[in-house]
Amino acid sequence: MGEMNQIVEMRMADGSTIAFVDWTDRPQFSTCEILHGTTVQEMNLFQYVQGDPVPAFAPVPVVGQRTANELDTNMAVPGAMSSTEELMIYAIRPEIFRRHVADEAAPDFSAPQPLVSTEPAPTPPMLAVMNHRLLLVLEISQKRYAMGGLGYFNFGAGMMAPAAEGVGLGNYGFSGLPSQSAVRTNVVPQHIGGQEKFRLQLLYSDDGTGNGIEIGIPGMEGGEAPDEDPTRFARVRIYLDGLYKRPTS
Repeated sequence: MGEMNQIVEMRMADGSTIAFVDWTDRPQFSTCEILHGTTVQEMNLFQYVQGDPVPAFAPVPVVGQRTANELDTNMAVPGAMSSTEELMIYAIRPEIFRRHVADEAAPDFSAPQPLVSTEPAPTPPMLAVMNHRLLLVLEISQKRYAMGGLGYFNFGAGMMAPAAEGVGLGNYGFSGLPSQSAVRTNVVPQHIGGQEKFRLQLLYSDDGTGNGIEIGIPGMEGGEAPDEDPTRFARVRIYLDGLYKRPTS
């Protein structure tokens, strides 16, 4: 029986080649937290490892930042691949959850706020605000390789659920359809070599209101729009999806 055909080498645009030895289909991912009303203009991901604080961006100082664990990141080196790692990026996939600050009943935003977990499903208006206000940029070796609104990058997983009474189906935890066919694949894969530095940024620009990113914007629950909830914040986990070269030792 003859050997099966398989890709063993890829030639890049500059003429260099990549041999697929010890490669696997595994994303690299990193997490940040964005509080209601933040006006932080530049939010960086992939700059920490497990055991470091998870970055939180807020209109006031944040205390009690979570310590990153395996749910937050799988980076071995902050802001770079290790010398034995490489990554071929075929898609960028943001996953979004909704959380709230500890004192939900009476948050005092004149003082630092601790963060806690609660129900994970974001509302469609919350996702719409984030898609409108945030630009996603992937930078490798100080060059921009991907750039677009947050909603341009579809997560492509999750579930369908009722968005409101009598209002069809809505998407929760992601933007776009929960289907692999909806994921935008890079026309040209982006390569990060061993020890090469990179970062993914979420960039915010004020729309003139000065309100910051309104994570707690009212949703449509029970057919009525409740008051804005400033206790809400977003937990954003972003995947760089593609082929990952495993360390050889």
